[in-house]
Amino acid sequence: MRIIRFCIPAVLLLAAASCSGDKPGTDKEPPEVSEASSARVRRLTRVEYDNSLAAVVPGMPSLSGTFAPEDTILGFSTHDRLQVTSLLADQVDNAALNAALFAKNQLKIHEKCPADANEEKCTTDILYGVASRAFRRPLSTEDKADLLAFWQDARKTADPQTAHRIFLQGLFASASFLYRTELGEQGEAGNQVARMTPHEVASALSFAITAAPPDAELLAAAEAGELKTADQREAHARRLLATPAAQKRLAHFIREWLGITGLANLNKNNQVFPAFSAAFKDSSQAETRAFIDHVLANEGGSVKELLSANYTFADGRMSQFYGTTSTPNGTIGRVPLPADRAGILTQASVLATYALFDSSSPIRRGKFVLTRLLCRDIPPPPASIVIIPPAPAADSTTRARFAAHTDNPACAGCHRSIDPIGFGFENFDGLGKARTTENGIAVDAKGSVDYSSGVFPFTGGGELARSLSTSEDVANCVPLQLFRYAMGREEDTVDEQLLTDMRAAFKANPRLQLGDALVSLVRSPYFTHRRTLSP
Repeated sequence: MRIIRFCIPAVLLLAAASCSGDKPGTDKEPPEVSEASSARVRRLTRVEYDNSLAAVVPGMPSLSGTFAPEDTILGFSTHDRLQVTSLLADQVDNAALNAALFAKNQLKIHEKCPADANEEKCTTDILYGVASRAFRRPLSTEDKADLLAFWQDARKTADPQTAHRIFLQGLFASASFLYRTELGEQGEAGNQVARMTPHEVASALSFAITAAPPDAELLAAAEAGELKTADQREAHARRLLATPAAQKRLAHFIREWLGITGLANLNKNNQVFPAFSAAFKDSSQAETRAFIDHVLANEGGSVKELLSANYTFADGRMSQFYGTTSTPNGTIGRVPLPADRAGILTQASVLATYALFDSSSPIRRGKFVLTRLLCRDIPPPPASIVIIPPAPAADSTTRARFAAHTDNPACAGCHRSIDPIGFGFENFDGLGKARTTENGIAVDAKGSVDYSSGVFPFTGGGELARSLSTSEDVANCVPLQLFRYAMGREEDTVDEQLLTDMRAAFKANPRLQLGDALVSLVRSPYFTHRRTLSP
């Protein structure tokens, strides 16, 4: 059945301010900044959806697995342009039904509220609490009136337990649950810089760090008005960063930042790469997951360690592939890397991702470094250019084939910066196997990267990875990527000071720890202010 979405229509969200739940204060403090990003309403991602359900009813199973895949902008799925298509609306309704059935069985309202004269008050007292958790804010008088009417309509034609399920299904299908608001205090004039409500600040902070709604401690701080200062927000940010949820969130950031979320769909030509198999794919994925988890849990989320570590976490298959020692029983564990490798960039999962079905790809690898690690924009190729990689040849190397292929004057402008980086990875084939020859010809893995401080020549992916780990350009790029991921949008001119502060905090520790950049983000007054919508 279709559920009517109340409070915030799922397709027209401009009236969302009427459901903000926080009453305007009589003694509003002036804004701390004179400019701010625009107020907005953001759809939950699939991960945020599941975490939000679990925050309302602990133990709720994951239900977003059937949702349509999310698109990405600048490599991230957390952006604020996620829509609700008709297909997703149906999927959300089906998930809401399953969530309602689980919640009804957990809450057991029918046992607590017998069908007598006090049934309505007893029931709505419980359901108001559920709705407040679902909406991530206190309920306004208008909210309660709408919810009461919804409950009464359901109860007119249904027995208590069915009415409970209908009500809960309506909550979980409502846009007040499905969307996060960053609108500012109710009653503010249009096109003005305004503080976000305490509960909006709590939600923004919690979702940025854990991809989940505020926990009880953060909600209590919002209720008490204890998120106004930078120090107060930092205290909660650092507390949340120590949780498993934050580690999971940062692991997802790293995978999306490096563009390796599609490892399960990776496919290679077995005749060219006989080591490739389903088991190999599983082992390489497990290696990358374990390595990322280790860096987050034991190295403070150090980007320097992520890029330059002289070890990995491999099972027997991957240890043999790398030509290194294995753990005693061949299970996944910490093993040293050969000298030609360093950190995550030379792991098979990354090298195979940025390669072709049957060969390596200097272009893909060079573009990856430029866009994801150095934050350089690369314009699309001219429309007149047909993008077809040069075919493999038994009497030539990949480098030679691609060098001739990109020698076209129309291509040379961009490829002067892409190719020298990609060529430096040619000591690894399209699966990530180290090599010194290709088709009986010596491999040339000399390359160069153009930093803002000058050109750095290198030989091999390992040397490049170690250089990137200490690069000022990378240290400036990572906070920008983290901003895009956590804030769910592209940067604008209004964000210049915020990004300057994030970069300074990130670089203050030579280990370049992700948590420092996140803390700087939530400390900023730009994080807690929005420009209200124009009338």
